[in-house]
Amino acid sequence: MGTHKGDQVMRAKQDPYEEFWKSFITTGRLPRGSLRREIVESWKRCKLQYALDPYATPRPVKLSEQELLQRKQENEILLEAAKPFLQVLSSSVRGSGFIITLADRDGYVMEISGDDEILEMARANNYLPGCRRSEDEVGTNAIGLCLILRRPVQVTGYEHYNVNHHPWTCSSSPIFSPEKELLGSITLSGRSGGIHQHTLGMVVSAAKAMEKQLREEQLAREKAGLSSYLDALLDSVSEGIVAIGESGRVTHLNRMAEKMLGVPGKQLLGKNFGETAGVEARLWEKILSEKDLKDCELNLNLWGRAASFLLSVRPVEAHGRLLGKILILTERRRVHELIQRFGGRQARFTFADIKGEDSKLKRQIELAKIAAKTGSRVLLVGESGTGKELFAQAIHNESPKRAGPFVAVSCAAVPRELIEAELFGYREGAFTGARRGGQIGKFELADGGTLFLDEISSMPLEMQAKLLRVLQEGEVMRLGDERPRRVQVRVIAAANTDLMEEVRHKNFREDLYFRLNVVEIFIPPLRERKEDLPLLIEHILARTSVQLNRSAIRISREAMGVIMAYSWPGNVRELENCLERASILCEGDLIEVEHLPRQLLMVPEKDLWEKHRERPLHEWEEQIIAQALERCDGNISLCARRLGVSRSTLHRRIKEMGMNKKRLSIL
Repeated sequence: MGTHKGDQVMRAKQDPYEEFWKSFITTGRLPRGSLRREIVESWKRCKLQYALDPYATPRPVKLSEQELLQRKQENEILLEAAKPFLQVLSSSVRGSGFIITLADRDGYVMEISGDDEILEMARANNYLPGCRRSEDEVGTNAIGLCLILRRPVQVTGYEHYNVNHHPWTCSSSPIFSPEKELLGSITLSGRSGGIHQHTLGMVVSAAKAMEKQLREEQLAREKAGLSSYLDALLDSVSEGIVAIGESGRVTHLNRMAEKMLGVPGKQLLGKNFGETAGVEARLWEKILSEKDLKDCELNLNLWGRAASFLLSVRPVEAHGRLLGKILILTERRRVHELIQRFGGRQARFTFADIKGEDSKLKRQIELAKIAAKTGSRVLLVGESGTGKELFAQAIHNESPKRAGPFVAVSCAAVPRELIEAELFGYREGAFTGARRGGQIGKFELADGGTLFLDEISSMPLEMQAKLLRVLQEGEVMRLGDERPRRVQVRVIAAANTDLMEEVRHKNFREDLYFRLNVVEIFIPPLRERKEDLPLLIEHILARTSVQLNRSAIRISREAMGVIMAYSWPGNVRELENCLERASILCEGDLIEVEHLPRQLLMVPEKDLWEKHRERPLHEWEEQIIAQALERCDGNISLCARRLGVSRSTLHRRIKEMGMNKKRLSIL
C-alpha cells in the first residue's frame, strides 16, 4: 500500500503500541508496559503457530465470483437479517471516514460499503468482498480476533500484526443465531488517527439488533411451520374441528368440518357459528357458558338442510384466561360404525355356519337366502336353541346391508317400562334416572343395517303399536324429543311360539304380525333332524378342541348311541353345552358315556307309561326293554345300566320274551 498524505498525518502522532510491535517482531520479546492480553496471544499465534510474515504484501481475494455467490447463498439468512441494519449504519457514518463490513463465520467478507476515500484505501489492501480476514490468514485483526474470542473487540494501529493494517482502526462484534451459533461479524473500519470508542458501541448495537431480527424471523418461520403442521394435523383427523372465539365467532375450521357442514370455510370464518349454523339456542348457550361438553347431540339447520352430529367441546386457555373453544364434530354414522366395530355389534355367522343335511332345514336355508337378497322383513319361527339368531346373522351377511351394523335385542330380557327407551332412545331429562346427554336407541344404532328383535311375542301390546308406526313411517322419535329421525333399518323378528295363535288370543297385534311376516321361516327342532347329529357333533367338537387348546376330541360309539337316543328339548344350544361339558370332563381326547350329563341317561317317563298303562305286564316289560335298546343303539351293557339291572339279567329276559333285534328294529 503506497504512501498517502493522510498516512503522514496519522503517523505525526506516535502510536503507543509501535514500540511493542517492533520489539516483538524483531526479538520475539515484549518491553514492559500495558498491552492487552488478547493482542499478545494473537501475536504469538501469528508468529509461532501460523508463521505469518508481518511485512507480507496484502493477500489476494480468495473467492471467485461464483464461489462468493455460493457462500452468500449459504449465508442468506444472515445477509437478509443484516441488510436493513447495514443500510442504517452506513447512513449514520457517511462522510466520517468509515466502511462497514459483514463477514461470515469463517472470516470471508460478504458485504462492504462506506465512503469512497476509505473504500479506495480498502481496495488497495485487497479488503474487498471475497477476501478472508481470519487470523491465520492475515494476522491479528478485529474480524479474525472477534470470531476467535466470540465477543466484541477493537484493534487499532500497531495492534495489527501485519504492517499493511497499521493505518487502520477496526471495531468488530460477533453475530449469533437464536441457538447461540456463531454466524459471522459486523465491523466498522477507519483510519487509526485515534481510538474510536463510539464505533465499538455502534457495531455491538447493530449486532444485537441483527440477532433480535434473526430471532423474530425464526419465530415467524416456526409459527408459519407450526401453523402448517397444525393445518395438516387437523386435516388428517376424521372429526370436524371448528375453533371459535369467546363470542362464538369462527376462527378456524378443518377440511372435514367444511365437508360435514357442506360449506367452504370462508363463508364461516368470522361469523357467529351458533347463528350461522342454526344451533339450538339452549345448546349454544351451554357451548358458550360451560367449560367442557362431551358427546352431546348437535342438530343443525344448515341453509335448509338438516344435519346431526355428536359434539364435544374443549376450552382454549392461556395464562388462566379463556380464549375460545374447540368444537369437535363427529358424524352420527361414524359413531355408530365405531360402536359396531368395538362393541361387538357385528354379524359373525353366514349360511356356511348352518350345519345340516336335513331336507326341511335345507328348504328353509334356501328360502332365507332368497329373502336375504331383498329388503323384506323376515319372521323366524323355531323353538329355543334352534339357531334363530344364527339365521338372522346369515341373512344380514347375505344382504345388501352386510356392511352396516347388526344389532340384536331380546324383547323378553328388557324390562317392560324400559323397552321403548331401549329401542327408540331418549333425550337428557326425559325421565327420572335418564343419562346426561341422553341415549341412542337400538333403531338408530342399526341405521343402515339390520335390527334383530328376538322373542318378539314378549313385547307389550302398547309397545307393539309404536313399533308398527316405526315400521310404517321409517322414523323414530326419542323419548322426550319432538323431532323424528329417519332410519333405514331392516327388521328381522323371531318367535319361539306360534304368533298366529298369539294373535287369536289377543296377545299380539294382527297388523304388526302381517307387517313383520313378509317372509316366514320355520327352523325345525333337532329331534326332527337326528340324521344331522353326527355332522353337528363333529363341527362342535372341532370348535371346542380349538377353544380348549386340545388335540381333536372324539366320541365313543356308546356315547354316540346315548346322544342319538336323546330327544334334545333344548335343541342345538343344549347339544353344544353337553359336548363342551363332556370335552372338559374327559380330559383326554375321547368322550365316554360317563362324561355325558345325567339327563341324557334318564329314560323319559312319558315314553314308557303314557301309551301302555292298560297293557299286560309282560307286554309292558317287553316294550320298556325294546325302547331302551333302541335308545342305546343295541348296546346291551348301556341298556342294562340305564334300566338298573345286570347285563346277564337283561340277556335272560330278552331270551325268555323271544325278543330279537330284527323285530324290534334296533339295528
